[in-house]
Amino acid sequence: MPRPPRPRSVVAATSLVLIAGMSGCARPNPAIRASESPDAHARQVVVEANIGELQTCWSDISADYPDREGSLLFAVEIRRNGRVDWVDIEIDEIGAPRLSACVVKTIKRWHFPADQHRHAIHFDVGFQ
Repeated sequence: MPRPPRPRSVVAATSLVLIAGMSGCARPNPAIRASESPDAHARQVVVEANIGELQTCWSDISADYPDREGSLLFAVEIRRNGRVDWVDIEIDEIGAPRLSACVVKTIKRWHFPADQHRHAIHFDVGFQ
């Protein structure tokens, strides 16, 4: 069961939107502005550097779901020490429980730069 959202006074929200294809490549959404904080950029770099791990989750099970493709929208809360506190799949267009379990487990192992505040990030990954 997902954890309830933290009060707004504790969480600084940052949105990341990524799209991954069969190659596991990620493209940052051009809507992300350079004017965002360097910390937001550093979090985006971590997501982009690790996005291939999520594609590996899909590659391992895609034969079981030959006609499915779609996106997963993630909400991730990052502790001040840079560790992932929780991961929630807000939208799942594929409906493959093994994929959901694998990607959540994988994202929980990611490590982001430490910061003075907790952060909530959102990003979207497409699977074909």
